[in-house]
Amino acid sequence: MPVTSTTPPFEGFFKQITTAMFSFGIMCSPLQAQTAPETASLLHQTQFVEDIGASQRIDFSGKLRMLSQRIVAAGCNYSAGIDPERSGAVLSATSDEFQRIIDALEFGDAELGIIGAEERRRTQVGIRKLRELWDPTNATAQLIAAGDTSVETVKLLADQSAPLLEMAKMLVSELSGQYSDPTALLQSDALVIDIAGRQRMLSQRMSKNVCLISSGVNQDTALAELAATKEMFEVSLMALRNGMADVGIKAPPSEQISDGLDVVIADWTEIKTVVDRVLTGQAIDEEMRSIMFNGSLVMTRDMNIVVGMYSEASKLGL
Repeated sequence: MPVTSTTPPFEGFFKQITTAMFSFGIMCSPLQAQTAPETASLLHQTQFVEDIGASQRIDFSGKLRMLSQRIVAAGCNYSAGIDPERSGAVLSATSDEFQRIIDALEFGDAELGIIGAEERRRTQVGIRKLRELWDPTNATAQLIAAGDTSVETVKLLADQSAPLLEMAKMLVSELSGQYSDPTALLQSDALVIDIAGRQRMLSQRMSKNVCLISSGVNQDTALAELAATKEMFEVSLMALRNGMADVGIKAPPSEQISDGLDVVIADWTEIKTVVDRVLTGQAIDEEMRSIMFNGSLVMTRDMNIVVGMYSEASKLGL
């Protein structure tokens, strides 16, 4: 599927992305049930509101999804001896970043733009449940960092990351519904921030699965996941770059965001060949594994920049 196409979405595209949105944790908020006049009225009533970091809460909670996959990608590559200095550093940084974000979502972190502790009881419970899954996953990652690079330990890390990702998806859906309110963030903006943020997770999920397959870990599951993830990544990238009004995805609101998405498209072109090779059952050597690991990190970084621009645009009403 050419991601650079500017032609109207093909037949069935609406059904594909709608189904995928639900399967990957995109939930609709009650705001969708409001009529346009009702929404406009609320906007006029709340023209000036305190910024408590609504877009940042959605952005960073979405980042936890990505980190749940990056920790496996880094741990797997480190265990396999793929760029051990880089993969070891990424493994350590991922642990630190996950911990900081989950703390920020619960207690606030002004440096991250999340102002004040979370007050909603339901969301607090979700954060604590995520912690319960994170702690053993992180402990396994630390075993790998300390030198336990056995296949069994990598498999354990991969298995632990699955429920961690599911809980992270539930949390970002909860926060998207909670903060996609005219007093904080429009639902349409929350949706696009969520989908753009999810691209970071999909990038690392592909990196994880390529490594697992190449290392002989959970190969059947990883192969199926890789195929589905590649398709979802390309579908979402097309929707973000060109817009998809039928599902509420606006075209890029600024030239800067358009250019940022073009950078991500170029990044994807660099690693897509490796993904396709693995999907067709061909072996990849250490150089290709390194290209996939490092290329996905670059693509995640560039997608993160785009998510930040979407977040800022939402505050400007673009």
